[in-house]
Amino acid sequence: MKFYDISYTLSNNTPIYPGNPDFNIERFLEIPKDQSNVSLVSFGTHTATHIDAPFHVNNEGQTIDKINIERFFGKCNVLDISFSKNKITREDLEKYEIKNDFLLIKTNNSNIGFDEFHEDFIYLDLSAAEYIKEKGIKFIGVDGPSVKKFHEKDLIHEFFFKNDIIIAENLKLKDVSEGEYLFVGFPLKIAGADASPARIILVENYYE
Repeated sequence: MKFYDISYTLSNNTPIYPGNPDFNIERFLEIPKDQSNVSLVSFGTHTATHIDAPFHVNNEGQTIDKINIERFFGKCNVLDISFSKNKITREDLEKYEIKNDFLLIKTNNSNIGFDEFHEDFIYLDLSAAEYIKEKGIKFIGVDGPSVKKFHEKDLIHEFFFKNDIIIAENLKLKDVSEGEYLFVGFPLKIAGADASPARIILVENYYE
């Protein structure tokens, strides 16, 4: 087996989606002045690699702590659509065989990286979201800061959550090849939260 950590490191230098709270970590207690090191951390729920809950776009939707933990573990297909220049469409996805409940989409976002926020990140259009629903996918992950276009009306989150599809954003897929993996990624159990940062890994050859 081989493990891939596809989550970005959280630090005071982590790029933030415009308008969201900054990430900050500082020492609250510190050796030798204190008996132990204890940190104080503050962050927005959509910081770096994170999982969205339906409550993100709907006050009647589930919060992150209410989602069944089984929704964060399962067989996964990774598709490499790095050829796309600005958005992912139905036509892009139709070229591939998708046979698992979890789908992660690798684009040129992964090659650009996450050292700073780029407004022109590659996103999903509604035709791709509709195709994902038709294929019976229950979890979609992208390597951009959002599934939707920057500053565009948010139809994509609403569509996915309406169809019981969980969303992960800001995945680090540069070193992950197209193929089948075991997906393991759990958000923090934060009561009433609309999302949470997550440590997400892929396991290669788990089922062999």
